[in-house]
This record gives sequence, C-alpha cells and structure tokens, in this order.
Amino acid sequence: MKISASLAHPQLDVIEKQPKVASKKPLLFIHGANMSAWCWNEHFMAFFADLGHPTYAVSLRSHGESGGHHSLATNSIADYVNDVERVIDAIGEKPILVGHSLGGLVIQKLIEKTIVPACILLAPVPEKGLLPSLMDLALYNPAFYTQLNMFQFFGTQFTPVDLTRESIFSGKVSDEIVIRFCAHMQPESPRALLDSLWLGLPSKQNPSNIPMLVLGAEDDAFFRPDHIQDTATAFKADYINMLDTSHAMMLDAHWRESATAMETWMDENLNMTNESS
Repeated sequence: MKISASLAHPQLDVIEKQPKVASKKPLLFIHGANMSAWCWNEHFMAFFADLGHPTYAVSLRSHGESGGHHSLATNSIADYVNDVERVIDAIGEKPILVGHSLGGLVIQKLIEKTIVPACILLAPVPEKGLLPSLMDLALYNPAFYTQLNMFQFFGTQFTPVDLTRESIFSGKVSDEIVIRFCAHMQPESPRALLDSLWLGLPSKQNPSNIPMLVLGAEDDAFFRPDHIQDTATAFKADYINMLDTSHAMMLDAHWRESATAMETWMDENLNMTNESS
C-alpha cells in the first residue's frame, strides 16, 4: 500500500499482510530509529496475520521505500506522528499501534491527541528521553556507542556485523538476519534524535487511559529494564520484562516469546473482534 504524497508530506510505503479471515483488530507496526518497515515483515506480520489480524508496517518518511529522503535532517517526531495518522486514515479502522524504540516514542506523542484501541511499546524510548540511556551506553558499551556515532555520520561501512550481533541481539540469531539488519540500517534525522533527548518528549502520559502494554528486554544494551518499567508506570501500562531478549525484539532469537506475550495480553485485556469482519 502506498500513501500518496501531498504538498506538505511525502509518499509513504506501507507493507501489509492480510489474514485468510480477518477475525481480529488490525495492527499497525512502527519501526525505530535507523530502520524501516522490513523489520516487522521477518516474523511478526505473518505471526499475527495467521492469528486473524490484518497487519500493516509503515516506513516513516525518509526511511526505506518511503519518500522524503532529501529532507531527512529536518524530520521531527511530530512529522513521524503525522505519518502514522495518515496511515491510520488509509486503513479506515483505527488499529492497535505497535512501536519499537523510537517508534514507541512516536506512539507516546500520538496518543496525546488521538485515541486508538490499544498500544504496545517494545523497548521504547523511555518517557524521560534518550539522555540517561546514552550515558549508560557510553559508560558500559563504549564500542557500540562509538559505532553508532560513526554510523550516523558516515554510513553503513561503520556497522560491523559481530559488534551489531553482540549489541542488538541475544541468542543464536542467524548471520543472514544480522547482515540484513546492518544492510538496512540508515542514518536517522538529527532533529528527531534531538526531540528524543528532550525537545519532543511527551507532555501528557496517556491522558485518555488507552489500554497499553510495555515490553522491556532483559538484555537490552540501549534501555535498561528499570527505565522501561518506569515508562510503563508513567503511562499506566502493563509491563512485561522479556528474559533472554535484546533490543531488536522483533528479530531476536526469542521473537516468538515476545509476540506470544503480546497476543496473550490482547486476548486477555481487549475486545479483539474486528468490527469490520
């Protein structure tokens, strides 16, 4: 699915995977920094489509196959919120939002003004922003911290596969997945990253009391589980700490455990019937 460009906003590329019978609410997946929609299509989209969910994954502007790469540097978190709103309008039914890392921050900002059936945040940017986590990363994993900075300025030649495996994944993730992750990485908007430090952080924490689940990753090199648990508390969300799992939860060796925890939570806490079915 393509969301057409307008004078103010670029074209958006949306991957979709439809179930044989749409028996449950649609899911819209939102990727994190430096990534695009492909990361959801490896495992999660087929998993949830097989359970009856229509599934969609957007590449935010300037990412993946979406337009606007020439204006990457000026993209703000507000721009990414606008992208998600445009996809919601195109789907025609408000979906459950699933956001990873920076995508989790996009959801935190979107629900300040928009009501959706539910939200699931996977290893999201904490509600206090990136700064505490970056300080931890510089202190405890300086090699990966340096790699990230080199990559942001100079591109994928500074993305060693072995270091990425150690820092982003846990368990026996195949070389193919790690290499594809490195190949698909791209620079992120400096303005969006600045927003994630302090300028674009949420001013309201779940003001409409939308049902929310937050998943932390026990082995996450970016965001400590206690930072993620504090975010869940601030947003009045349920919290699950996924053991033996690292930051790239949708690609990790234990991705199925995370997906199953999400589906179990939805079954137990939401009216899952797809009203359009």
